[in-house]
Amino acid sequence: MTNNSSNLIPPTSLNIGWRSLQDADLAAITALTSACLAVDGGLPLAASAGFIEGRYLSAPAHATIGAFDRSGRLIACTAAQLAEAPEEYRGLIVGQVHPAYRRRGIGTFLIRWSIAQARLLLTACPADRAQVLCIASESLTEASAQLYTRYGFTQQFGETVMRRGLHTPLPNHSLPHDITIETWTPMLAGQFFEAYQASFRDRPGFPVWSAKEWIEWVAGDDTFLPELSLLVYRDGRPIGFIVCCEEWIVQVGVRPEERRHGLASALVAEVLRRFRAAGGEQVLLDVNVNNPAAERVYARLSFEVVGQRARYVLTTHSTPPRDKAH
Repeated sequence: MTNNSSNLIPPTSLNIGWRSLQDADLAAITALTSACLAVDGGLPLAASAGFIEGRYLSAPAHATIGAFDRSGRLIACTAAQLAEAPEEYRGLIVGQVHPAYRRRGIGTFLIRWSIAQARLLLTACPADRAQVLCIASESLTEASAQLYTRYGFTQQFGETVMRRGLHTPLPNHSLPHDITIETWTPMLAGQFFEAYQASFRDRPGFPVWSAKEWIEWVAGDDTFLPELSLLVYRDGRPIGFIVCCEEWIVQVGVRPEERRHGLASALVAEVLRRFRAAGGEQVLLDVNVNNPAAERVYARLSFEVVGQRARYVLTTHSTPPRDKAH
């Protein structure tokens, strides 16, 4: 791929104007995101103010750009920012094009432009770890996947987003009689982590998180719902768990030796009942594309697919291994 200067000149033949994104553009980005989700499906949370602020408006202004039509409506935008991890520096890229303006070269310009901005941001990082470009898509389409691949990116992970309304009859799966249930408390957080590790360590790409990291990821958000996050025991031993936030099932896990007995379905059914009792109208979740068995479980519980989300990565620099001390 080449990034000559002509690639970075915004197209103007469509009677659109370009400028950096501003805080005042929050409503415009929200409207654009909602229009894309309506056509493409995906993660509904992507249209929330907090999500947009974190992905677009927290990026350096010079690493953002938006296209506006004659009426001032935002019809495309992209942003790049740095994200640091223990083993790598990431140039995180997001972007979207209004469905009515696709197939006109705007998406191709955005990816070229954002790659260049992300690379510039990475030049300020020390050369002590890998440098990676990462595209975060919360509304993945076949066309966008093809575009990312054409520019050398590979999919790091993909998830199917599923939704279930709470106005239809709920499943009547019940937890076994020899199971006891506890709701989340700080004192039990370590046992939740134990159940999480036992449930998922056999999965491909299992992240090596400490208990502190996982607990902060689960419970550190303002939308976390401890009263809808359950740990189940048999004979005093944690064998499964489910954790939830507002309108969202974050994770469900069951120890391998306890699977195929309906425990995961019973956990989901229990929190669906609790969500509805609390006045909820719908529940969402996402499931890894390499876990079709879990997706079938949710489908049997009347969850429907509403879209795809994914991460695509391109390694730009890897740190050579250090010489061993003699």
